[in-house]
Amino acid sequence: MKKITRRSFLAAMAAVSAASVLTACGGSGNAASSTAASESASVSSEAVSSAASADETGTHTVIDHGGNEVEVPNKVARVVIDQIPILSTYMAYFEGSAPYIVGYCGSFKSVISDTVLKNIAPELMESSDTVYAQSDLNIEEIMKLNPDVILYNAGNSSHAETLKASGIPSIGFATVGASTEADPLERYEEWLKLLEDIFGEPGKTEAFVAAGDEIVADVEARITDIPESDRPSALILWKYSDGVPQVSGNGTFGTYWMKHLGVTDKALEATGFAQTSMEQVYSWDPDILFLDGPGLQPLRTENVLSGNVDGADFSTLTAVQNGRVYNTTLGMWNWFTPNPDAPLVLAWLACNTYPDAFADYPLGDTIKEYYKTWYGYDVTDDELEEMLLY
Repeated sequence: MKKITRRSFLAAMAAVSAASVLTACGGSGNAASSTAASESASVSSEAVSSAASADETGTHTVIDHGGNEVEVPNKVARVVIDQIPILSTYMAYFEGSAPYIVGYCGSFKSVISDTVLKNIAPELMESSDTVYAQSDLNIEEIMKLNPDVILYNAGNSSHAETLKASGIPSIGFATVGASTEADPLERYEEWLKLLEDIFGEPGKTEAFVAAGDEIVADVEARITDIPESDRPSALILWKYSDGVPQVSGNGTFGTYWMKHLGVTDKALEATGFAQTSMEQVYSWDPDILFLDGPGLQPLRTENVLSGNVDGADFSTLTAVQNGRVYNTTLGMWNWFTPNPDAPLVLAWLACNTYPDAFADYPLGDTIKEYYKTWYGYDVTDDELEEMLLY
């Protein structure tokens, strides 16, 4: 069957438009002209109908974040997501639902169970697991699901090779380690744009992105007015396991959150998600300690403040002594990684970092309005409390 391109489809549409104009002007012409116009419109209408139907069986080219040109079906109805944590961004793209997903990285299901995402898009809990851990790719199970496309981590070269060999169109999404900076505020917008390309809906998320940019601009304008002398130091504890802390060092998402906040990032001398020692953490002694919340580590603020952490004593830290330990929560996703809540994350970080300057900032109302407008979901008071105080 001859492939119907988008150009030929648009040409058929133009033919119908021209025929319609000719018919409208035919009242002052002869009957033959009107008949010819009518027949032309009829033929062209059939062409458009055929083209539209055939167009859904055609393909279009998408350039993913790895620079790969991928031929993607014009009609995507079965999606598998491998490793890349875009479930919440995917849901935001579809304004509060998660259609077409037939399978995704199995380790994400436990994360979703602790988020409001399970309530907004419960269909995610029904999708089949296809990857049982971050490193295991079960290509046999994926192929049984007969996906139209697979979305994966562009930085995972071994997965990329396996997926390419499957013959299924696979599109890579950038995370940390990509050629562009790991700025979570930019990265989730890049994910949305690539989803527009995949589903053939250019401009679909422009209003959503603009609303988020407006929140970010407001927060950053407030921060600009804060004197340097009033800006604290901060450290992000990315993970903690068996007595070994891991920090969010230079080049990670945490680096860019700290830049947006305008604070002194104590972990800049470390590179990437770096294991360190408690002695080094004591030496850094941040004014604020941010914990990378659920989904990546089980620590809660109360654990650190009460000294209830196996194998570690955080009590001597200035941040602990002043009660300035904050745990990023799970709204749509873990809030330190790219996700569609990113503008809200910056507002939450700023409110905790600069409580005086943001004393009048309507954080709770902003979160509720954002979720209602863009996800079609009414955040309950209990859910809001969990987001703000995890």
